[in-house]
Amino acid sequence: MHNKSIYSFAFPIIFFAALAAFSLSCGFSRDGGIFKTFNRGETWEHKIKAANNQTISTANVLRIEIDPGDSKIIYLGTKGNSLIKTMDGGELWYSASAGNLDKRADIFDIAIDPKNSANVFLAGYQNGLGMFLRSNDAGKNWEQTYQTARELYAVLTVEIDPFESSAVYMGTAEGGFFSSSDYGKNWKAIKWFDDAVSDLKINPIDPRIMYLSTFNSGVFKSNDKGQTWQKLEESDGFWESKDIETLVMDKNNPDTLYTGSRRGFLKSYNGGQTWQKLNIIIPPESLTVQAIALDLLNPSFIYYAAGNVVYRSQDYGQTWAYNSIQTGGLINVLTIDHKDSNILYAGISREPTFGLGY
Repeated sequence: MHNKSIYSFAFPIIFFAALAAFSLSCGFSRDGGIFKTFNRGETWEHKIKAANNQTISTANVLRIEIDPGDSKIIYLGTKGNSLIKTMDGGELWYSASAGNLDKRADIFDIAIDPKNSANVFLAGYQNGLGMFLRSNDAGKNWEQTYQTARELYAVLTVEIDPFESSAVYMGTAEGGFFSSSDYGKNWKAIKWFDDAVSDLKINPIDPRIMYLSTFNSGVFKSNDKGQTWQKLEESDGFWESKDIETLVMDKNNPDTLYTGSRRGFLKSYNGGQTWQKLNIIIPPESLTVQAIALDLLNPSFIYYAAGNVVYRSQDYGQTWAYNSIQTGGLINVLTIDHKDSNILYAGISREPTFGLGY
């Protein structure tokens, strides 16, 4: 799941309000926001300059989404700073909130139409309710087309069918899995889970196959576009931890899945039927594997983040090197530039997260 961190739903989501009072900062330096590397993580640059002599150095980044057609166009979903955008690879950032998108919204997920990148979809929380918003002009204007039935519950994840981009799916903290056939304008409830739907992945070769993660109940698989779901069985006690932070699919080989959690870094070669632990170089349960990134241009390269350190393997996870980022925060999300895989972005959160992956 792209890393879409949120607080445990054992606590009211209104707890966000006390933490979401930041706007784009001016006149002082912090160590949050975004870091960028041009050399696969050997060195990192703090990319925080914003319009009007401001910075994004205090932003808590939940999601990084790169435009599929132009990798210099990047959207950041944040907790309390809404949506932030750059047109030049992070040299200058500006707020992309307007109209129906509140400037203090929490944005947990972002999806961009691969066939028309002017279509942008958001999953988030604002004004006490979970919400889904869509834009058909690359974020200049926003239309809200769904909100949760109850206060204190967010919309957490959104995905687009890779072949038919009018088909959009979302999952909510109320346990709802929804589908739309008209670019997110109208919605149909497909299934209600007994737990928050925290992430969703769609097989890019066969979009009938989907994977859905929940906060407390593990991972589910569907072979029929979400009409029916199979709960993936526990493996080596992993699901007992119930704290998956990120779910990642290898788009070159969609039967290969990765999960990161407080219990470590797991991989499945067979669509989640069985799992094995990767031999990483942090002690088990010492730090949460908060973010995972796969290099689709060079499949032997795998990255994961724990704390403020990025770990890199160039032999499919057999051995690892590491480099730290100079921040007092946590690396919440890692994203690789799809045009140049020497370039990575790391999104920083200065507050701990609890349990949900993206």
